[in-house]
Amino acid sequence: MARRDTPVFYPGFQGLVSKLLDRPWQASDGMPPAELQHQVQQSIAAQQLQELGNEPTADRLIPLSLQEFYLALGTSEMMETNHFFFDPDELEIRDNMVMFVEDANESTVWAVPLDQVTLPDPIIFHRTVGADEPDGAGTWKSTDSTVSEFITETLTWNYTEDDLD
Repeated sequence: MARRDTPVFYPGFQGLVSKLLDRPWQASDGMPPAELQHQVQQSIAAQQLQELGNEPTADRLIPLSLQEFYLALGTSEMMETNHFFFDPDELEIRDNMVMFVEDANESTVWAVPLDQVTLPDPIIFHRTVGADEPDGAGTWKSTDSTVSEFITETLTWNYTEDDLD
């Protein structure tokens, strides 16, 4: 699944389990590569990409950092906190942005520009309307954070010290 044999972001995502949940990472926290590929190909985003004449593979829909997030944490409880990380089969494209996380109020969604998914860890954007809103709703603005930075910061924020006591 990953674009190279050596994981880049995967070890850091695994480490979030012991840091934030105070338990060791388990294989059941992650998603097998074949399952990730299958779910991505079943997503609405894959259908949308196919309509644009492109083969709907994980490499063409989500950057390496997001692939490795799913491989490390894709079935863990960390997928649903105050922010809902979309399962790979729930990915959608709006305004040429691949949406992958939404806040609990469904009022803000974060995404990666479709033309940047081949980058290992691109800058993400957000808009202050939910994922269900159509193309052209809201304005996309840069977060100045990469995918891996955003995931790490969001999960760390969601699991504060008070929650761990």
